[in-house]
Amino acid sequence: MSTEPANPLLLDADRPGLRSADSAVRLLATADADPNKLTPAMRQYVDQKKAVGDAVLLFRMGDFYETFFEDAALCARVLGIALTTRDRSENPVPMAGIPHHALESYLLKLVQAGYRVAISEQLEDARSSKGLIRRDITRIVTPGTLTDDTLLSRTRSNAIAALCVQGEEVGVAVAELSGGIFEVLTANRQVTVDELVRIAPAEILTDESGPAAEIARQVSQHLPLSCTRRPPHEFTRHNAERTLHEHFGVTTMSGFGFDDIGSALCAAGALVRYLRETQRSAVTHLTTLTRRNSADYVQLDRNTWRALEIDRTLRTGSHEGSLLESVDRTVTAMGARRLGRWLAFPLRDLAAITARHDGVGYLRDEDAVRRRIRDALRGCADIERIAARISLVRATPRDLVALGRTLTTAPAIVEAVGTHPPHILGDAAGRLRGFAGLTELLVKSIRDDAPIGLREGGIIAEGFHPELDRLRAMASEGQSWLAEYQRRLIEETGIDRLKVGFNQVFGYYIEISHAQKGRIPANFVRRQTVKNAERYITEELKRFEDDILTARDRANELEFQLFEEVRRDVAAETGRLLQFAEALAELDILCGLAELAVERRYVRPRVIEGHRLDIRDGRHPVLDQTLDDRFVPNDVVLGEPDARLIVLTGPNMAGKSTYIRQAALLVLLAQSGSFVPASAMTFSPVDRVFARVGASDEILRGHSTFMIEMIEAANILRNATPRSLVILDEIGRGTSTFDGLSLAWAITEHLAKQTRCLTLVATHYHEMTELAELVPGIRNFRVAVQEVGLTTRSSSSPPAAGDESDERGSDAGSIVFLHRIVEGGADKSYGVHVARLAGVPMPVIRRSIEILDELQRGFERKSTHPRRAGDRSLPSAQLSLFPDPADEVLRVLKELRPDELTPLDALKLLSELKARFGA
Repeated sequence: MSTEPANPLLLDADRPGLRSADSAVRLLATADADPNKLTPAMRQYVDQKKAVGDAVLLFRMGDFYETFFEDAALCARVLGIALTTRDRSENPVPMAGIPHHALESYLLKLVQAGYRVAISEQLEDARSSKGLIRRDITRIVTPGTLTDDTLLSRTRSNAIAALCVQGEEVGVAVAELSGGIFEVLTANRQVTVDELVRIAPAEILTDESGPAAEIARQVSQHLPLSCTRRPPHEFTRHNAERTLHEHFGVTTMSGFGFDDIGSALCAAGALVRYLRETQRSAVTHLTTLTRRNSADYVQLDRNTWRALEIDRTLRTGSHEGSLLESVDRTVTAMGARRLGRWLAFPLRDLAAITARHDGVGYLRDEDAVRRRIRDALRGCADIERIAARISLVRATPRDLVALGRTLTTAPAIVEAVGTHPPHILGDAAGRLRGFAGLTELLVKSIRDDAPIGLREGGIIAEGFHPELDRLRAMASEGQSWLAEYQRRLIEETGIDRLKVGFNQVFGYYIEISHAQKGRIPANFVRRQTVKNAERYITEELKRFEDDILTARDRANELEFQLFEEVRRDVAAETGRLLQFAEALAELDILCGLAELAVERRYVRPRVIEGHRLDIRDGRHPVLDQTLDDRFVPNDVVLGEPDARLIVLTGPNMAGKSTYIRQAALLVLLAQSGSFVPASAMTFSPVDRVFARVGASDEILRGHSTFMIEMIEAANILRNATPRSLVILDEIGRGTSTFDGLSLAWAITEHLAKQTRCLTLVATHYHEMTELAELVPGIRNFRVAVQEVGLTTRSSSSPPAAGDESDERGSDAGSIVFLHRIVEGGADKSYGVHVARLAGVPMPVIRRSIEILDELQRGFERKSTHPRRAGDRSLPSAQLSLFPDPADEVLRVLKELRPDELTPLDALKLLSELKARFGA
């Protein structure tokens, strides 16, 4: 992890790499003003640093990546490495370096801390270079452009987005550089934030206008994010059109389904331009551009996404305990990432949902087929990311080895799928065919034990290239020649301990100890003195050295050229390889969901047209696994001819929130293509899911609980349709009792009568149960509670002082949550009993019961039913903790003895009452 926290939103003006006031920057400015004071290498560094702006420049010098000036100070602080100086002049240059073999770990720290990093590589071998070594920036690494496995999460996608705001419309372009995905969408500003929260890009590009930056700021409130501002001209129609035409090699975007260069394509053009700039190459693996149509997927706003804990939990923000973690049974990284996308964007089309269910059902029933496919998939590499690195000319020999091994598994997977599978499986198997030629090339060309490096040799397989085999034979025969030469020298000189060796600095040598120096032949030329010996060279050994080193260098250079040729041949198949990877991922997901169905007894949901949700013995998909057999299943029945809205009452901690969330999660699972934890489920696809629960994060941002409740309620009331599913948890709890009740009543009434969507309302307002008598389509349900020992004492009577059974927390006078949902409304909240279970001291419990009794007596006298919509005849009542004047009058009258009052006393009493309590 980084040594300093990453800023959740880094604008260019705030980027930590910019410190124009500090002395290191002044040093750079001074050096730039007088370049004659710099060495050629330092002038090269300064020129490249100016070209990359605020990015940290890692400058390759031999075995190290060096940083200078302000970058050195920054790296020393962030990476915890030593800060030194390059010279000892009056103004020494700050310097800090990292070993080249540790680049990835240090690079990750810098990127996680929010910095962009430019990497300048040596483009030629220092041994063969004459003068200044050629160096150039080969890539700029940013949070959204990572491609190396060491910098990426294995199971989570890494996306980058660009925004272009045109009026009320926002064009969004999204790319996954490490996976070859490139798509666009258009939406209004609110929906754009919702979509980006689901996509979770690591970086967002905006122009310098306020609206785009504001959208990025709102997204950053929900996830870690780096925001990069780009020049406005990059988002113009003209520049975007030219960039996209160059990238795809076309003269019009009509072939991609785009008749006009609108805001989305302007964003796409700016994004391609940025990717080219950072990668220093054409991003040719982004072979197509697709439009994401919001009508194809279930819409989830940012609050619903968080509340349902689909990819991370509310409490810890971690993946563990989320819906995704609970249902993931994939065995490949590609499958795990694509499953996340399936859950983030559930389908709406009935036929598409059914096709996924067909695939899962087939694999669930065919155990042998499922096992064979999963066994083969376990040996598959991450082809999606390997294909991206091949296209970007960053693939290593080991990447090609992994690709070849994976391609060899394809025939076995195709055979396992069979000849008559469901269409979705047959289509995936079809995309695995046709790679025999590429497989043969990789298997024959690259050695199984190939190294990561490209210049050390050992890459190309024996027999692939005759000239390479000949050069290798020369090097191999050289070892035999050296052994024979050493034997001959020992025989000729009589020096038993004579050795022939080699090092990188002095080449081949003959080593003789100091004790034998008197026996050295005249043709031996001294080359080096070491501690206990002298090293010599002969003309014969020098000729051999020239021949053997030339052969070795030629072999290594030829291997590099052959590897690049193979890599280019493979790169030409990038588009098909990405389809291959997609097919593997889909098969992995379908097999994983089938495995889950077998393991957890999931059933296939039945999809129908209409407006219906019927779940029998449903279980929460996360808690079902953590609680195992202890989880209590429940039914949910919504839609015609039953109720479209359920009012659920019951005490806190009884399971109301779990029940309504469970219903939403099962719908999302079913529409993602999964089976569900239930004994049976029938449903009609929904267009949107809304969840109004909790507001803790917003409170930390300065918003009141009640304000957030009302903002989210307004969003639901304005955007829900008859095909939506809405869950409301304790709506109205953030304000006074009667204000909250009135709003909860009106919101529920509106959803039932005007919106007519499928709705679950969990509430502690028992008065809400009366809605079922007033509004058609509403039914009451409650959480069953078992009372233990409450028959001997009123549920609202305080325990006597010193009641030891209560102090010990025994079962006397307690409740048991059964977690079963039954028809009818609850008539008690059991709030005091829940407080007691939580450990609230007994004096407080007794006092709360006294206050509760007083409030209930007042409510019984003043109770009025909420009015029907449009009925203005009945007043409302508000309870008070203070004595009611009417109660005092009644008390005085009850204590009167009329027979003992004179007429004058009676008049005086009336006068006092009037003066005390008013007219």
